[in-house]
Amino acid sequence: MTSPRVVVLGGGACGMTAGYTLARAGVEVVVLERELRVGGLCGTHERRGFRFDLGGHRFISRSRALDSLVRELVGSDLLERTRSSVVLNGGQAYRYPLELDDVLRKVSLRRGAKIVGSYACERVRQAVRRDPDVSFEDWVTHRFGRELYATFFGPYTQKLWGIAPSQISADWASQRISLLSLSDVLVRLAGLRKGGARTYARRYLYPRLGIGEIFERMAAAMIGAGGKLYLGARLTGIDTQKGRVRAVRYRTSSGEHELACDAVISTVALPEVARMVGGAAMPVALRRASERLRFRAIRLCNVLLDLPEVSPHTWMYVSDPRYLMARIQEPRHRSPELAPRGQTSLMLEIPCDVGDELWTASEEQIYARCMDDLAALGYAHLRRATLDYFSTYVHEGYPIYHLDYLGDRDRLLSFVGETANLVSCGRQGAFRYIFMDTAMEMGMAAAQLYLDRRGSGRAIADLRSEAGLVEARALTA
Repeated sequence: MTSPRVVVLGGGACGMTAGYTLARAGVEVVVLERELRVGGLCGTHERRGFRFDLGGHRFISRSRALDSLVRELVGSDLLERTRSSVVLNGGQAYRYPLELDDVLRKVSLRRGAKIVGSYACERVRQAVRRDPDVSFEDWVTHRFGRELYATFFGPYTQKLWGIAPSQISADWASQRISLLSLSDVLVRLAGLRKGGARTYARRYLYPRLGIGEIFERMAAAMIGAGGKLYLGARLTGIDTQKGRVRAVRYRTSSGEHELACDAVISTVALPEVARMVGGAAMPVALRRASERLRFRAIRLCNVLLDLPEVSPHTWMYVSDPRYLMARIQEPRHRSPELAPRGQTSLMLEIPCDVGDELWTASEEQIYARCMDDLAALGYAHLRRATLDYFSTYVHEGYPIYHLDYLGDRDRLLSFVGETANLVSCGRQGAFRYIFMDTAMEMGMAAAQLYLDRRGSGRAIADLRSEAGLVEARALTA
């Protein structure tokens, strides 16, 4: 007699971890993944001996169970690395995260005086009368002053999200930006204390062949334990009956299929799964909420270079809106085996929307524009050193925290939660900007919810949602 069948929708960090956990517990589990590889946003592509992730991933977790799991899967191929990141702005490279003393050393005396004056005046003003933090712009301006906001935070945020920072929830800022202490900055400027802010993790773990190696090994182990993985399987429907999922429908190259199930763990985008559950009878208010919850897409221009190194930095953030890319990554700094010996590569992250002119531009157009931008940033020699280039695409990269996103998210999670045997989790399924380790913890928790028959899917979607700086706590990106 076989165990009841659990279907996991999505083979990314959350979904693969859920499937792996269930298979090891002896549950009959099937993972459906729309791509032809596992990993989702944490997948790795290979080209001519160069390997490229779909983003800037690294692994550190405060969960002992998760840390042990990854070490068990990857073993001696798990490297310990050190992150180096800078912000490129106005011809200067500033430490990341931004540190006011570093900024003041690199700008003119007049500009520095304006930054400090704006910061100090705003702090005094907020101490006298605290204004509410509604938007990203509010949160940053109230804590840093208008000058720093206008120089660094505002332009980068506008480029990354494609909407005005005044229309983005203050939640995004509170989870991503460390606070400044003016007295601490002045002490460091005077040379009385060394070092800078230590709110972001610098040391991390990383697989030798790319972040996708974790999930490739996990998939193999899941299959070895009796689980099934169907690649190239695109979800087309969720059939419910009496408040429970009865079956899921999906399409592959061989046609349409239906899979009966006892329970579903979904990492599909929350708006999409809500619409599938609701069908034609979905209330208008919920349908509108599903339309308001949107994701920012990413196009990555991956460039193979006949050079040993471009810069000493893992990541370089490009805040100036005139440049196409928001972040430049050099993969070999995460692992020397992501490029052949003596060569390197770059990943140029371009925020966009699915179907817009950046998403649909030809490979040649995107490469040419990126090379022009890199030349303006001081890297004109990279065009001559290029061996090859290609694009990879992320449809649902960043959940957009519009001003009332929490209300829309709550409505959809409550609606999906009315289906007793369906859990929605992961970055897309919970509609939360979480990092890889939290997504994996969600997968473990969703599997355990099925095994223990107690707890709630909503608690899983809110896992690790404590107030405070995300990177200082989750320590992955």
